[in-house]
Amino acid sequence: MLEPDRRRLFLETLRPPEGYDFDRAIGTTFTLDLMTLLSVPLAFTFRDAQDGDGHLATDPIALLEGARRYAGRIAVFCHGGHTTVPQTGQSALAFLEQSVIPVFPNADGGEGRIFHPKVWALRFVSRDEPQKCRYRLVCQSRNLTFDRSWDVSLVLEGELNAERVNAYSVNHPLADFIQALPSLTHVAIPSVHEETITIFADELRRVNFTSPDGLKLERFLPFGIRSRNVVFPDPRYKKRSILVVSPFLGEKFLRRLTASRRGSVLISRREELLKTAPETLRQFDKVYAFKSGLEPEPEDSEIGLPPLAGLHAKMFVIDDGWNARVIVGSGNATAAALSNPPRNIEFMTELVGRKSRFGIDTLLDPSGGESGTFRSLVEEFDTAEAGKVEEDTKERQLSLLIDSVAEGLAGADLKGKVRQSDDGLFVLKLELPELSRLLRRVERVLCWPATLPGHNRRPLQDGQEFTGLSLAQLSSFLAIRVDASIGETSASKQFVRNMEMSGLPEDRLPRLLASMLGDRSRLMRLIWLLLLPGDEMSFDEFSQLITDQAGVAQLRPAFPGLLERMLETLATNPERLDDVESLLKDLRRSKHGAELIGQDFETVWEAVWKARMEDN
Repeated sequence: MLEPDRRRLFLETLRPPEGYDFDRAIGTTFTLDLMTLLSVPLAFTFRDAQDGDGHLATDPIALLEGARRYAGRIAVFCHGGHTTVPQTGQSALAFLEQSVIPVFPNADGGEGRIFHPKVWALRFVSRDEPQKCRYRLVCQSRNLTFDRSWDVSLVLEGELNAERVNAYSVNHPLADFIQALPSLTHVAIPSVHEETITIFADELRRVNFTSPDGLKLERFLPFGIRSRNVVFPDPRYKKRSILVVSPFLGEKFLRRLTASRRGSVLISRREELLKTAPETLRQFDKVYAFKSGLEPEPEDSEIGLPPLAGLHAKMFVIDDGWNARVIVGSGNATAAALSNPPRNIEFMTELVGRKSRFGIDTLLDPSGGESGTFRSLVEEFDTAEAGKVEEDTKERQLSLLIDSVAEGLAGADLKGKVRQSDDGLFVLKLELPELSRLLRRVERVLCWPATLPGHNRRPLQDGQEFTGLSLAQLSSFLAIRVDASIGETSASKQFVRNMEMSGLPEDRLPRLLASMLGDRSRLMRLIWLLLLPGDEMSFDEFSQLITDQAGVAQLRPAFPGLLERMLETLATNPERLDDVESLLKDLRRSKHGAELIGQDFETVWEAVWKARMEDN
């Protein structure tokens, strides 16, 4: 958690524990990158979701199978109007349409509030004892994007005590936060996700989380939900030294935070410190700027990844006698995030450990120590430089204007209606109410299906049509671009919103599945993958299997190798056959899918599946 030399890739934090399978998950984020979300199921599908060069898997079949198997059990709540436009040609995104749930914190008449928590709660079920499950909580400072900034992540894991009647009191704020999520959106939540929220809100109260070595879980801190009134920092420690690590700063909050303290330390981005008043920074004993040009980590250099750059971590450390209180999560050092009451919706977690291991001096020890080389990431900042850079007022006003319009469009009553034309292609027609109030505030608003390149954009208006769309180009994800200006200063923003769709072919997803698989040999290889235990194959091994033409011979119509594998699985790991039946069931719903399976394989599979059902 506090050791930069031991940083963990995000997908590693999501991998199921040994002997467990992924069941379902809830994630929260401010900014959402759909391609990053598409990669999340890879953590549940492969032992390692990287190729031989260390790059994140982008194979369309791997992404497709991960999304098909798991996306329906992943719910991601994100701030409306802050979902980035994906690269074109990703048909697998269709499987994510029910996973993305926008949040509108300003819908109740407020203004300037943002939905900012970065939390993942995951449920895993034991392979040997289905009634036994474990939960994992990932509390972090990063959004669900491919951002390469330095972040901080806390991972807690614990087993559900199903026989326990009373809750662990420390878990009530966490469960209340999960339970409050549906109240933050006005869109319909799919029933499977409503079920997940109900299960999590109940079971999380009875999970005994194991804290990281040397630390004790003190409290969960959800900010901005009605059932909780969080005061941070705790007034009992208002005179204790504090370390603040935050990429964004609020001067009023910092002055209140340090009013009664001595020996406090601030770490932030240089550009943020340059905008801060010198008298505010002088309330800290030491001020550090995060280095902007860091050398790549050794492991990054070896696999060709770009180095981590920039600061996005949010962390507070309070020295408390012999102990240190470590608070991590989504909240910046601003009044909007952490004041009482806060404007934003945030989530933080507080832990307690010995000051000798987790205190301010230890963390900033130049020799490294247990905290790794954190000190090497920062450099002293001369407060005489502070206040010399003024924020561009017009740029700030323009940014607020565009964000306001984008959030309004993200929450507007916008629907898509699909019909099939005589040539077999499709027409998408947009239906939306009067939007003049939003549209007249900016120069123009353009839109296009997120599956198409940006040059297909057209004015956003009632009745707008997109013609000649293939099945793969149909999507409830609509890309929107907002252009605005103040004087000679202009700016634009692109985002994606999920809209209600009608008229989609009922067999759309099965047809997409068959189309993306393409040919029978790929289907057979995919079935082979499904017969392997979840932690047995890496993505790199799968990629070679799915593309290796030399392997076609063993998958000839008689399927000897595959049949042996199915029979072995029936005897040793029969539940893996359920995944194969789920895939075949989806494919049978389309003509092309049924042709891919073929009658000869169906005959073999029917016998295997009958034995599986009899064994049950």
